[in-house]
Amino acid sequence: MTNEASRRYAQAFYELAKEAKNQDQVFAELRVLRDVISNDKTIQDFGSSPLIAPDQKVAAIKGALNGKVSTQVYNGLILLAEKNRLGLFAEIVEAFEGISDADHGMTRGTVRSATALSPESRKQIEETVAKVTKKKVILNFTEDSKLMGGMVAQVGGWTFDDSLETHLTRMSEELNRRSH
Repeated sequence: MTNEASRRYAQAFYELAKEAKNQDQVFAELRVLRDVISNDKTIQDFGSSPLIAPDQKVAAIKGALNGKVSTQVYNGLILLAEKNRLGLFAEIVEAFEGISDADHGMTRGTVRSATALSPESRKQIEETVAKVTKKKVILNFTEDSKLMGGMVAQVGGWTFDDSLETHLTRMSEELNRRSH
């Protein structure tokens, strides 16, 4: 979940990248940096600490990234450091992804299933979800041992629940309605 400040920074990143026609490069760099930061507690603590002055954070970014990332990412990180907003970085990347997806008519989601789905089943699910949402779909498939059977897909604001538990619940409700 992203907050308003994160969305605004992400929008600025995206508009600058779009103007330079390098949105994909900027997004790739942002994701790599997010992954590096999320896997290193020292970097996380440094970026979000109110005890470290913004000029020290700026100096660290300049030393580590000058000439190694796009101008948009470099300048954006400098601005975040100056404003003491580096703690928002992961949310900014998430918001950037959402803005990029919307601009490209795409949506992302997760499909949880009781067992591994075949490539054919995955493709069929993607096609079905794409028809319903009227967008290109990127799905992440995971196995969920809590599901008795079937699958649950969550895509954008949609939930497609084809789990055994839901089918049994509906059947029970229908039987209760008919018996009264």
